[in-house]
Amino acid sequence: MKMIIILLVLVFLIILDKGLTIANIIQVNKHFPEATKGDYFKIEQNPMAKWFFEKFGLWKGSFIFGIVSILIGLIAYFILALLFGEMASLWIICIIYGFVVFNNFYFLLKYSKVIG
Repeated sequence: MKMIIILLVLVFLIILDKGLTIANIIQVNKHFPEATKGDYFKIEQNPMAKWFFEKFGLWKGSFIFGIVSILIGLIAYFILALLFGEMASLWIICIIYGFVVFNNFYFLLKYSKVIG
């Protein structure tokens, strides 16, 4: 049961991250096309994510990279669980992904011109 909860938390955070990334890329290209200069995925800072986007497109690349992210997250969880225990590893992953999601949300508001 505990593993299911961990997987659900991880999947939720990853879906939130991927959704915000898609929204950010769309908003930048909509409101600031001069910033991308023809490179639709220029704002993506993660080289692995950018590779998936370039290879498969934004939506399909996000889906495939989401699956890869879940696998990487599970590997990270198990490694951290060996080092720090199960609960601490879950907290570490949630804190890190919390920063990622907050950053993506902030930039979504900025790129959508909601904030300056």
